[in-house]
Amino acid sequence: KINKVMTEVASLSGSTDALAEGGGRSAASECGRDTSSGAGVLVELFSRALSLEQASEPWECRLQQAVETDGESVLMLGPSRATELAPALERLRELAHGCGCATTLVHESFKEKAGEMLVTQHILVRKLPAQGRHLDLRVAVVGNVDAGKSTLVGVLTGPTSFLDDGRGLARSRVLRHKHEAETGRTSSIAEDQHMRLNSTGACLAAERHQRHAAHDQSEAAKVVSFIDLAGHERYLRTTVYGLTAHEPDYVMVVVGANHGITRMTKEHVGMAIALHVPLFVVVTKVDLCPEPVMKETMKSLSRLLKLPGARKQPYAVRTLEELMLAVRSFGRSAITPVFTISSVDGTNVPLLRQFFNLMPSRRSWCTSEQKEQPAEFLIDQHFNVPGVGLVVAGTLISGVVSLNHVLLMGPDNQGKFNAVTVKSIHHMRAAVPALLPGQTGAFVVRSRTKEHVRTFGIRKGMVLLDSSCTPVATRSFTCDVLVLHSQTTMRVNYQPIVYARNVRQCVRIAAMDKEVLRTGVRARVTLEFMYRPEFLQQGTKVLFTEGKTKAIGTIRELLE
Repeated sequence: KINKVMTEVASLSGSTDALAEGGGRSAASECGRDTSSGAGVLVELFSRALSLEQASEPWECRLQQAVETDGESVLMLGPSRATELAPALERLRELAHGCGCATTLVHESFKEKAGEMLVTQHILVRKLPAQGRHLDLRVAVVGNVDAGKSTLVGVLTGPTSFLDDGRGLARSRVLRHKHEAETGRTSSIAEDQHMRLNSTGACLAAERHQRHAAHDQSEAAKVVSFIDLAGHERYLRTTVYGLTAHEPDYVMVVVGANHGITRMTKEHVGMAIALHVPLFVVVTKVDLCPEPVMKETMKSLSRLLKLPGARKQPYAVRTLEELMLAVRSFGRSAITPVFTISSVDGTNVPLLRQFFNLMPSRRSWCTSEQKEQPAEFLIDQHFNVPGVGLVVAGTLISGVVSLNHVLLMGPDNQGKFNAVTVKSIHHMRAAVPALLPGQTGAFVVRSRTKEHVRTFGIRKGMVLLDSSCTPVATRSFTCDVLVLHSQTTMRVNYQPIVYARNVRQCVRIAAMDKEVLRTGVRARVTLEFMYRPEFLQQGTKVLFTEGKTKAIGTIRELLE
């Protein structure tokens, strides 16, 4: 039943051959082909780290560059005869061994041409874990309430054979609070959910006990961190904060097959597109959905993604071959993969796991340039642990933070920054000597002066900066704004909520170059924080919300 419906949806979004000739070809032209491997074997390398100028280099050089930058890469060998592939495979293994990488055969296909059997192989090259460093990906999980987001995250982060029992077993691993477990609805940001993969792409069983966390971390070569966000309209501000503060690489939109496309689904898709975060769709509960309802859900999804504001091309993924085509184009074009799964009977769950295994890195965090920059840590949570002291949690944007590192924490309500010392560092439940760029973690900090750090003065939106910096808190700033949707007319003194990375505060429009702002209007506006100064940087994307009003913008100038 599912295959029949997905075939009809595929006819709406384009066939596999069309994708291979369109999106796949654009990826190939970006990364280039090479026949220098010997015996005329075509070698196609897919990596976000490579530029058009590097496409003319030998594939060995391009592979080394991709692995050093991203930590992994996927190569396609062929189509060629099996005897011709052997030298290329041997050369690839030697090169991977020299780079400290492991090679894994992901997919192999056969095609007969002119009486000969041609073989095409997709090889995953991934660095072995060393010194606690692994490839990090953050995926924000959004969707309407009761779509099965927490259940899906619980299934993906559990053992390979783990499935839900249909009565909340999987989501009990994810929900944080008692009222969430009683109602089955997420109301907070659950970010401590990880899918660990080794160098060959196999899932590592996650140990829930903290004493096993260090061992799990040392074996993981790639970690996919899920940010489970609330789906109820009441907690929309929490969801928006999760999308802006946690710097997700991708957004997974979860749609319940029996509920279809709702208003909150449209809100979440719109926010992901406005923030320029690549998204893909997972349709859940296919085991409960009748065929007519399933068909209507998929048609509504296709219409939503093809709207003028989105301009996405949905692509149904049902087989491993279609998955390889989707991975080649995902993040580089308008192709949006669509999966249909069931967390109870396991329909297409292994296919979704393989997608996360092959999902390309969107940003290069651990480069030499990032490590040499001054440390910048965004605080999104804080705790006062008895016997330990003040603990702050968040994401390290740049630089490296090690033990006894002196940092500046602020701004406080007066706009000042106070010097603190890092006494302990935890990453993924394990104590580590240092935190690297792009990683999330928690610090135990203590004041450098005789005065203790006032816990009640710590809040979300503060940052930790290197002591060599001279940060300045901002009370007003100028930004270019595009109004995405507004049912009212905005004038001077209008007061929306602004989201800029981990900052969330009410602002006032002090001035603008247009008399009024309505849907679709672009303008340059000057905004003032209502309560306290914040630390901002030029070029940061901001999101404005007030009721159903949505606007996106970019900071151009810091005034104070």
